[in-house]
Amino acid sequence: MLRDRHFVRLWLGTTASGLATWALPFVLGLAVLEGSLSATGLGIVLAARTAGFLAAVPVSGVLADRYARRHVVWAACLTAAVATPVIAAGLGRSLSLMAVAAAFAGAGQGACRPAFQALTAEVVAEDRRQQANAAMTFSVRVTTLIAPGVTAVLAAVAGATTLLIGIGVLWSTAAVVPPRGAARAPGGTRRGIGFVREFAEGL
Repeated sequence: MLRDRHFVRLWLGTTASGLATWALPFVLGLAVLEGSLSATGLGIVLAARTAGFLAAVPVSGVLADRYARRHVVWAACLTAAVATPVIAAGLGRSLSLMAVAAAFAGAGQGACRPAFQALTAEVVAEDRRQQANAAMTFSVRVTTLIAPGVTAVLAAVAGATTLLIGIGVLWSTAAVVPPRGAARAPGGTRRGIGFVREFAEGL
C-alpha cells in the first residue's frame, strides 16, 4: 500500500484528522492547568464539541452520498481548521466564543469521518481494500494512543494557545492532503430526492 501515493495521501489525511481529534481534549486540559480555562469551562467546551459532532454525523452521511466525498472532506476539515484557532482566541477571554467554536470543530470532526471512509473505496482498487481498511484501522488505533503522549511532551515547550494553533494546522493538512476520488456514477447521488427525505430514510 505504501507504493500507492493516492492511498498514502489519504492515510496521511486520516491520520492528521485523528491526531487533531484526540489532542484537543488534552490541550484544553492543559489550559485548565495554566489557569486560562476553568474546570467548568472545560466541561462546557467539550460538551459543545460533542454536540456538534453528534449533530454532524448523521447529516454528513447524506452529504457524502449526494456530493463528491473529497469536497465533503475538504469542507469538514476546513471547518475544524478555522474553528480551532478561534477556540485559542477565546482562552481566558470568552467562554461563549470557545463553546461556539468548539461546536463547529466537533461538527467538522463528525462530518469528515463518513466521507473519509467512503473516499477509501474511491481511491483504492477493490482487490486492495482489505489492506487499505486494515491500514486505516491501524491509523485510528495509533492516533488514539499517540496523541495524548505527544500532547504531553509538547506541553513542556509550548502553551495551550500554541498547541491549539498546531491542531488547526493538522486539520488544514487533513483538508488539503487527500487525493480526489473516482468520478461518481450518474444518478448515484439521488438528486431527485430531497435532502430531508434522504436524511429521514437513513434514520
